[in-house]
Amino acid sequence: MTWLIYAVYAVAVVGAMATWAATATAGVVASVSHNPQLFLDDHLIARMDGLKRKLHRPIRHPANPLIVQDLPWERRMIEMYGTVLYDEKLGKFRCWYLASESDHGIPDTPEAPGTAEYYQCYAESRDGIRWVKPQVGLRRYGPYEKHNIVIPKAHGFCVLPTPHAEDPNQRFRGVGGATLGFSPDGIRWDIDTPACDLWRKAVGKNDTATSVVRWGGEYLAYVRFQEPQRHVIDTSHRHSHRHPRGIAWRGVQRGVGLCVSRDFIHWTAKKSVFKSDARDGHPWTQPYGLCVTPYGDVLIGLVPMLRLEPREGNNRHGPMDVELLVSRDGRKWSRVADRAVFMAEQRIRPGDARRWDRRVYPSTTMLIKDDTVHLYYTGVTSMHGEGGPFRGGFGLATLPADRFVGVLAAGAAAPGVLQTKPMDVNASQLTVNAQLNGAGDFAVEVLDERGAVLAGYGRRQSRLVRADALRYRVMWDTPDEESRSWADTPHHGPRALRFILSGTAELYAFRFLP
Repeated sequence: MTWLIYAVYAVAVVGAMATWAATATAGVVASVSHNPQLFLDDHLIARMDGLKRKLHRPIRHPANPLIVQDLPWERRMIEMYGTVLYDEKLGKFRCWYLASESDHGIPDTPEAPGTAEYYQCYAESRDGIRWVKPQVGLRRYGPYEKHNIVIPKAHGFCVLPTPHAEDPNQRFRGVGGATLGFSPDGIRWDIDTPACDLWRKAVGKNDTATSVVRWGGEYLAYVRFQEPQRHVIDTSHRHSHRHPRGIAWRGVQRGVGLCVSRDFIHWTAKKSVFKSDARDGHPWTQPYGLCVTPYGDVLIGLVPMLRLEPREGNNRHGPMDVELLVSRDGRKWSRVADRAVFMAEQRIRPGDARRWDRRVYPSTTMLIKDDTVHLYYTGVTSMHGEGGPFRGGFGLATLPADRFVGVLAAGAAAPGVLQTKPMDVNASQLTVNAQLNGAGDFAVEVLDERGAVLAGYGRRQSRLVRADALRYRVMWDTPDEESRSWADTPHHGPRALRFILSGTAELYAFRFLP
């Protein structure tokens, strides 16, 4: 049956192959690294026919919530406006998170003055599931002698490990809200520096989670950006609850801003890099922040989208979902999977019990460990704008490495084909991160600069050999029953790949190994 499907398919697309070949050789040759090449954007895709993209949502851990409000100084709220990372040296997961006792801060006492409303606390874990809150605070905080508060007067603080910093006191760097600091160990922080003043001048108002990454020789800090708008009218031709006509909107429009630094001390003034548009339902839908993770050759962004209830004067109340963005330079961001929801708010009906994670907000960065993407997030019982106190905690959702978006056949009638642009790559092995559910439903061809299949590297010679739980090595059989790898392909010019998928086979990424 497999040979018959391929025969029918070959007849159907024989006329298109010449066009595909021309497309493959028309563009600039892509230089490809040894990182996984995902399908979040079209950067390496020349043509895609008979295939569709499928977004995969992370799976929430059954033990959630993993961290809850159980300390006096967390009485008002805890929130994952912070960072979770794995410290190889200590062999621990480490978490810095936002907490608050009340709207007015910790009260004055005879022993110590009152403190700020928000502060960063610390927790740690051996397995990422069972967490403790060690009392590592270095000095009395309000009425509390022992506590886990490590950064006072901080809001939405993102911690970035810099283990190779020349100054041992700067092996952790962090920034958030109006605070910037350095630390030798993530516990002792120096925030009373001239750099903190420079940061404040650059960022201005910044009251959501800051996300900072090292990318392209620069530090990129993603922050709150606000633009006052007046008398905006939704003139959509669609009549619905989400898009009513004739409602005036005025207020401050939320967006994402970017501050850039080469030394983590001097920062550019923030500039807008992402905001909603008419298709989102602007201005009733607004990005609430951007949590960014370097992932191979791209930056992956998790953007919480606040979907305001469209009524006069409302700029606070509404549900919030998380979508995916992708960027290759940190400035230009593209939507992934046609704006599909990556993490959904838990919808409830009147009378239903409220879930602890009705509203979700991701940590400032994702964590990739043991071939698993760890996404820690805040769960809150209330919808945005309903007011406090906020009851909830922190949860974990996971995804297999590289499996954010897959490509698979759009129908059962014929296989689908994905052809890459010509690529200049020096490698010994080609692997694919894929899900196979039947023999013969996945094949790989190697093409020359003209788009012709290299002799001996066609779909009939293609064979996948299991490498690990997620990946396969791509091999090509020879008449004498030996197998060839990518290292055996002729080295004369750029080469492209053609993936042929049928049935329920799904491709998530490919990778050239050095």
